[in-house]
Amino acid sequence: MLLKRRYERAKKWQLEQKEKREKDSGNRYQSDIGPEDIMEKGDMLAMMISGFFTIVPIVVLALLIIVLVSMAFMHIL
Repeated sequence: MLLKRRYERAKKWQLEQKEKREKDSGNRYQSDIGPEDIMEKGDMLAMMISGFFTIVPIVVLALLIIVLVSMAFMHIL
């Protein structure tokens, strides 16, 4: 593997972070853990952008269909 040392180092760091989170969460109740405790810095923005790009085309298509159907009933089309 070309970058084996980097891969191993990253895997070790992720394991340490996971163990740290599990150790920290052992002192708190499960309901006290929020999304900000688990997610990384840019994850919420990335989730909002992907949700936007998923929902907006569907809504635009639905509105377009509604407009075209209403225009057909009004004999404008």
